[in-house]
Amino acid sequence: MGMKYFFRVFTAAILLLAGLTSLAFAKGWEPVIDPTPLVPDYILAVDKESQKLHLLVHKSPLHAEASFTCATGQVAGDKVVEGDLKTPEGIYFTTGKRTGLKNYTLYGKMAFPLNFPNPVDRIKGKTGYGIWIHGRGKELVPMDTQGCVALVNSDMDYLDENIKPGAPVVIGEKVGWNNGTVDQSVEAVELGELVHKWASDWEDRDDAFFAAYSPELFAKSERRPFKAFKNRKKRIFARAGWIDIELYNLRALRGPDYWVTWFDQYYRSGRLSSSSSKRLYWQKVDGQWKIVGREYGPSIHSLKNKYLATKREGVEKFLNKWKESWLSADMDEYISYYDSRAKQGRRRGAESIRKNKTSIWKERKPASVEFGKFSLREHPKGLLAVFKQKYSDSSGYSDKGLKKLVIRPENDSWRIVDEQWRKL
Repeated sequence: MGMKYFFRVFTAAILLLAGLTSLAFAKGWEPVIDPTPLVPDYILAVDKESQKLHLLVHKSPLHAEASFTCATGQVAGDKVVEGDLKTPEGIYFTTGKRTGLKNYTLYGKMAFPLNFPNPVDRIKGKTGYGIWIHGRGKELVPMDTQGCVALVNSDMDYLDENIKPGAPVVIGEKVGWNNGTVDQSVEAVELGELVHKWASDWEDRDDAFFAAYSPELFAKSERRPFKAFKNRKKRIFARAGWIDIELYNLRALRGPDYWVTWFDQYYRSGRLSSSSSKRLYWQKVDGQWKIVGREYGPSIHSLKNKYLATKREGVEKFLNKWKESWLSADMDEYISYYDSRAKQGRRRGAESIRKNKTSIWKERKPASVEFGKFSLREHPKGLLAVFKQKYSDSSGYSDKGLKKLVIRPENDSWRIVDEQWRKL
């Protein structure tokens, strides 16, 4: 009798806890999207409580350009396991567009799949797949999907005209905007700085790059040991003579207990160059922001021309400083612009260049050095700058020629690895 009573009490307690857990999930995440310095140009915001999807546009202020009635999962709360009929809550991205769907009644004529489960979802052990924003071939009824977000077909047409692949989607129990706290902007700026530091440490090819990650959580999201990721990167670092990375269009949004940063990336090393869209997921570990997951976004056009335009100002400053050191005949300053193994005409190595210039400047100092406009293009060793050069010295000698400089990136500047000149 006593044992039966114990089991009845135990079972009741378990059911009570399950009920409380269900209520907790039903309460859900209630984000407020603040116009931080890194907020994207537009956001799809799904408010499950009001069954509304808003197209938020980042113009002063952040506002709803359009709002649509939608339907979400049949069960309230955040999606946890496959088949629970719940709509996931968090930050997601569209991964493309599907048309010609077989079940028109359920999905209408178009769908935008989402990247559920995202890396943080995988860390939390969430399961499921096939979460879409899609149309409907029947009457739209609130909370009537298996976990997707459904709209009437005409509203899907509007979205199709106004969003691109990789569109950010915020899904919450209640979603607000423009009333966030100051800490969102502070955190966004901090995360932006961490992204740039991560890229800089990647260029430096040292252990500081790996310190940006949480080995344990990153391994869970990647579903492979962190050591495998680290060893692969170290092999690349060992082979690379240099790495240069430029980031563009950096954006960030705060999720339930994480941030997502995403950007376009141009990567160069030797003969390899690539343009890609990338996302980094961040969580706090022992009070420090760490990368816990990553994803690639949609394919993008080549960033090569944008990269060269970005580099032009820095290269021009480098050339001017190098010219000034040459004109002033400051040997230590002049030689600091060269790689230790640099070539200058037939000379090999910085020491050989130093000896030659020391000998020349001892007899006749530079009087004038003029550079014309330069062209810039990629080179396996870095960048190739080509320009016309006029030179004269204190003896009255002068010449005019075409200068070709190959420069490689080093920290925030450049080093000359090859210098060639021919008379014009």
